[in-house]
Amino acid sequence: MIKNKIIDEIQKRNCGISLEKFIDICLFDNEGYYEISNPLGKSGDFITSPEISQLFGEILGLYIHSLWHNKYKEKFNLIELGPGNGTLLIDILRITKPLVNFHNFLNIHLIEKNKYLINKQKQNLRLSNFDNINIKWHNDFINIDQRPSIIYANEFFDCLPIRQFIKKDNSWYEKNVNFNQKTKFFYYQHSPVNNKKILKKLEIYKKNNIVELSEHRENFFRKICDFVSKSSGSIIVIDYGYSEFLKKFTLQSVFNHQPSNLLDNLGKQDITSLVDFNTLVDIAKNYNFNVDIFCNQKEFLLANGILERKNKIIKNCTIEQKKTIEDECDRLINEKQMGSFFKFLILSSNGTAN
Repeated sequence: MIKNKIIDEIQKRNCGISLEKFIDICLFDNEGYYEISNPLGKSGDFITSPEISQLFGEILGLYIHSLWHNKYKEKFNLIELGPGNGTLLIDILRITKPLVNFHNFLNIHLIEKNKYLINKQKQNLRLSNFDNINIKWHNDFINIDQRPSIIYANEFFDCLPIRQFIKKDNSWYEKNVNFNQKTKFFYYQHSPVNNKKILKKLEIYKKNNIVELSEHRENFFRKICDFVSKSSGSIIVIDYGYSEFLKKFTLQSVFNHQPSNLLDNLGKQDITSLVDFNTLVDIAKNYNFNVDIFCNQKEFLLANGILERKNKIIKNCTIEQKKTIEDECDRLINEKQMGSFFKFLILSSNGTAN
């Protein structure tokens, strides 16, 4: 049981464990949320943009094609991190199928560990008649050939574990998780930060009283940058996040599409936090990446023709179908919904790594 594994970790240390460790067990243990369940869609805990409307994947697909056409025009890797049910990839493949030679130059690689989702992706690709395309599944980048690559990640980085810190009387404390043997409940505690490496990192947040850090997120992003920078390519990150200092903690848990208590439903609920895009940009610049685009979802989709694509689709639709498509499109670009909350970060490298 997840609960027993967390208690064991706490007892090993004879003190609380970091939120990072707690989240890591809840989500990525072999009995964790992302290892044994399907978190997507109406039966899961969240619905991503591709699950809302095919327009999202189509616009992204046309953008990826333009990247390839303008920069590469040769065999390249198209790599998706956390492909979910495969919906986004299928929309990309469908919209780009008529484009001359594009599919012939594709080497598709999907980074996925969840066996249920891998089977679901294969099933959906087969039903969409794309099972004849060369697609490989991986746990990591180790076995992917080195060549120009376009990597995209939609709502991937938000689920990687974080640590939380709070400043009191000019001293930093970390928010940890502990277990009360009498009440049998988990609880939060704040422990003084003594680690010099962490304290040095917190120095840049002098004006802040709260900070969220994610070694998991940073290390994984470094791995991506290192891989792409050895040849050339682009990285597309789509997620909810921020580019300013935090004003409040962003960690949240969702159970059956409803906000929940982080310390409940262990291994059965989604846990996410906002992505610090400034940190990702800083990492990318260390690998000589250029920032091509950083904007919100509304700006990206409008600039790349979502309204024109929508109007083309609804021409031959019934009134009811038109309303559904209009509502789906509005949800993607409306600033009160996903339009401003989600960000697009697009980086490029010419393959001159440090």
